[in-house]
Amino acid sequence: MPADFAPPPPAAVEVRTPARLHIGMLSFGVPGVRSFGGVGMMTDRPGVLLRLRRANRLEGRGPHAERALKFARACMQAWGLGDVGCSLEVASAPAAHVGLGSGTQLGLAVAAGMRQLFRRAATEPAEAGSAARPEPLMPAEHDWVFDVHDAIELARVVGRGRRSSVGVYGFSRGGLILEAGRLLAADGTSEDDARREFSPMIARVRLPAAWRCVVIAARDAIGLSGPAEREAFTRLPSVAPEVTTELSRIALLELLPAAVEGKFAEFAAAVRRYGDVAGRPFASEQERLPHAAATAQLLELLGELGVEGAAQSSWGPTVMACCPSLEAAGDLVEALDRLGLARHHEVVIARFDSQGAVLREIE
Repeated sequence: MPADFAPPPPAAVEVRTPARLHIGMLSFGVPGVRSFGGVGMMTDRPGVLLRLRRANRLEGRGPHAERALKFARACMQAWGLGDVGCSLEVASAPAAHVGLGSGTQLGLAVAAGMRQLFRRAATEPAEAGSAARPEPLMPAEHDWVFDVHDAIELARVVGRGRRSSVGVYGFSRGGLILEAGRLLAADGTSEDDARREFSPMIARVRLPAAWRCVVIAARDAIGLSGPAEREAFTRLPSVAPEVTTELSRIALLELLPAAVEGKFAEFAAAVRRYGDVAGRPFASEQERLPHAAATAQLLELLGELGVEGAAQSSWGPTVMACCPSLEAAGDLVEALDRLGLARHHEVVIARFDSQGAVLREIE
């Protein structure tokens, strides 16, 4: 085979991603202190399943199709692909703006799929001043997975990771993730600027395979996003240094060690403590949301049912409940069903993901 031979690009690819849960930020709004860092984790459900096929024109269907097309156009512009034709099918995806990180996972999935379909154009040398070209994907047997650098470069193209980067790192290899946060730019770059620095990942831990997470999301309720979220941040007071100190202590001395050692009781207790403390600085904006009271009641109910490791994800309404085993998770779901919770909530039993997103070439 000639050295310069390259196999033809595929006609279609499929990308599966995990979901992202975020239990709170370490800090915000203090000059000279990193903002938006915090703790999150990935679960295998309910993630994004996206299929992309070469086509005569750009088209999309399925939940969040318009958003997927917007991400695809960003890729076309950043990589100079021209007017390529691509059919995007969002086969499944979590609801948007409910605390499951669907926007980041969908955006990175689109970017990964577009690059794989049109990789020759995407990997040509960049012109001066143009967006950086991502590194090639990393194959693992018959699937393709992503390293950290890869995920960050894809995130730059589709404009994700502007504040928290947990979902970006989780797209790459999953896990329980602690990120330090970003020093807000003093050089004129903005959150939307592709040159911006990403929050560095301090630690990633693969949680024990036996553990489960019951993901509970209220139907017909959404958290904050977009302009409303930006306005909320302008109204919020800075996170007090002593709060950041306590959250850092819980994360570094309780949560991460318990995860590494596989001590479920200690891990669950740390999740609850971290979530409680992290939520206090945001209470003034959280209480404005229509689902705030119901979410607080759900967390109280989970405590009464003996679930120690429960916390709200991001602005909600999604709540996570950590369980030591599949059997314990099943018992919890049955108890919630008896109480009628399923009438107004989506309830799924998920594994803690330790793989991240996976891309596969399909027929």
